[in-house]
Amino acid sequence: MPRAGGLLSGKHDRTAPPSEGTRFTLGNAGGMYQGRYWHDRMFDTVDRIAELAAAAGVSVVTLAVAWVMANPAITAPIIGASRPGQLDASLAAASYKLDDDLKRQLDDLTHEYRMGDDLR
Repeated sequence: MPRAGGLLSGKHDRTAPPSEGTRFTLGNAGGMYQGRYWHDRMFDTVDRIAELAAAAGVSVVTLAVAWVMANPAITAPIIGASRPGQLDASLAAASYKLDDDLKRQLDDLTHEYRMGDDLR
């Protein structure tokens, strides 16, 4: 998922517990999402992606979806919006041109996550 279970939305804070009503707290899936994403290492990566997005002048979500779309093995990113307002930044990725250097930086930054059974 390009949004990392919502972690790339910018609404989560590593210093606070997960907000009620998010996928980090709902039913049995809440624990799964926390186990997968709610770690300092993941927040550090999100912070770095946010820096790259700011430098590129796009939202973190737009950058993340554009990066997923730039992978030739991906036929369609799963954006997982739960409300219509969450679609704008994801849909903006369709017209955003991800340059080769920025793609390389994102590839390098996320390499360990893409190797399966990442360190958590």
